[in-house]
Amino acid sequence: MLQESDTFLITPLEHQNIVWFKASNTYVITEKLTTELLIQISQNISENDLIKWCKQSLGLHKSQSLILINKTKALYNNQNTAKILTPTPQYFKKPSLQDQIIYFYQIAHQVFKVSFENEALAFLIHPKFAHLCVAEADFDFDFKVYFNNQDVVLEVDKSVIGIWKKKEIEYFQGKFSMCLIEKLYQKPEADWMGVFHASAISDGEKCILFTGDSGNGKSTLAALLMVKGYNLLADDFAPMASKNSQIYYFPAAISIKENAVPSLSDYFPKLNTTTQHYFKNLNKKVRYLAPTLNQKNQIEHLPCKALVFVKYDKNIDLKCEKMSQELAFQQLIPDAWLSSETNNAQQFLDWFATMPCYQLTYSDNELMYQTAHKLFNDDL
Repeated sequence: MLQESDTFLITPLEHQNIVWFKASNTYVITEKLTTELLIQISQNISENDLIKWCKQSLGLHKSQSLILINKTKALYNNQNTAKILTPTPQYFKKPSLQDQIIYFYQIAHQVFKVSFENEALAFLIHPKFAHLCVAEADFDFDFKVYFNNQDVVLEVDKSVIGIWKKKEIEYFQGKFSMCLIEKLYQKPEADWMGVFHASAISDGEKCILFTGDSGNGKSTLAALLMVKGYNLLADDFAPMASKNSQIYYFPAAISIKENAVPSLSDYFPKLNTTTQHYFKNLNKKVRYLAPTLNQKNQIEHLPCKALVFVKYDKNIDLKCEKMSQELAFQQLIPDAWLSSETNNAQQFLDWFATMPCYQLTYSDNELMYQTAHKLFNDDL
């Protein structure tokens, strides 16, 4: 770390820097000289002194200096403004939930009771956890999901956690999953460094995060690696604790898109008859494949040894190469949830700096297996 501040953190990234702004919990990659200018702006250095610095350090004329200074000030002011959160209403009429749909999910030795006001709300959560269903039982945690007018409300153990508009459904689903791991591992949100949109695959000792844009085959890759005896720690929602920088098991099923079913049905015949779910807001059809993780490993957590950015390309048998950390960072951040706690942000930056990053493009499954084996065994 180069600089500690009340407002931001700075960490080197190859030939540039990553700047984390505390107020907005935002990460920005900047040139090193721009970073130095940011530091001076944060220290309220006068404009005349900033112009002198630009002339001495960059050889800029006054007009050029002012353009750069104003641009950097705008970056500082924009990112140093806290995001406005929609407040949770303090009072609203709760539904009677007389016709509620109730499921009991067992994870390891803990039982979660989840009540949904109707089928539409159950559809948002239940399919990915259906494999965990058990008969009605004594439960450890009580989740309720219901409507307040047109908004979705999440209540956990009689406390309202949040309320979301229809267009914010993905944020509701993410918060539901976050509450689940908080209860499962008895770790509040502040104890989690981040959650990554990735498939976490384990060999029993360490794990690799396979990530990439939706539709690029990371979940299909995860399913295929299960066939070869690897364990799935998490798919799409890979939580990392701040205490040990390790990825924790998340029990959701693997989301298999419609076009991937033919390539997997030979290994998982039940996929052919598994219910297909259509998510209108995402315009995608998926089926859910339960992970083949042993019961005794259901609270497993392991260190991550690499980040692999996956892309399926039918025209390329296999190509795996080291990736610049700058590009990897730019691809990892947009879909990740990262803690707004300063200590967690610094820990994330330190962790990322140690991670080898790879781009894996493939269409040949056997070559992909061999490459994954090499990655786990440091033989690439």
